[in-house]
Amino acid sequence: MLLKNLHPLPNQTVNRLALFIGTLIGAAFMAGFAACKATPVAAPVAPPAVSTSTTPTDEPGNALPSDLYKSMPIYPGAKIEHVRKPKGAMREIMFSSDAQMQQMVAYYKDELKKNDFHITSSLIMPARKTWSCDFHYNGRPGSIMLYPSDQDKSKMTIDLIYELPAHVDASLVEPIENFDVEGPGEIAQQAPNPNPSEKQKRN
Repeated sequence: MLLKNLHPLPNQTVNRLALFIGTLIGAAFMAGFAACKATPVAAPVAPPAVSTSTTPTDEPGNALPSDLYKSMPIYPGAKIEHVRKPKGAMREIMFSSDAQMQQMVAYYKDELKKNDFHITSSLIMPARKTWSCDFHYNGRPGSIMLYPSDQDKSKMTIDLIYELPAHVDASLVEPIENFDVEGPGEIAQQAPNPNPSEKQKRN
């Protein structure tokens, strides 16, 4: 019943609405086109790629550095693969060996104790053939990790990380005083007692 009461809009009104809407769309399009043409948008420039390496570079040679612990045990027959340059206060040395993990673990446990290294923790994972050990020597911490080599799984990698010794400026250290004293010296001469009567009373 409501549909019957609705009267369709006259054709003239419909034409005016269509013309009005078309005019609005055209004006918006022209305005946008003019804006784009007037101020071209520059393409974003990507920042230059910066290559950062977290791995310290190697030393020129593969000789054991002089800053290593003097009594640090080195597994017999182990080959030095990399001697890293110091990173902060730490240095890393990589060895390779043909020995089995159990033999190497037993060697390091015994030799570290014999050379007065204090083992603070150790963890072994037989399934992964991995062993890690943390220790310190005279206040300098270090660690050893054993794991299969990435290049050759038949070989084991020995990863040694240790703290560099602290360099102390001798001019800042207080001199040590050495007293030349041999045994108890003679008793200093005592002052005379001004009241000899008191001494007699005590006796």
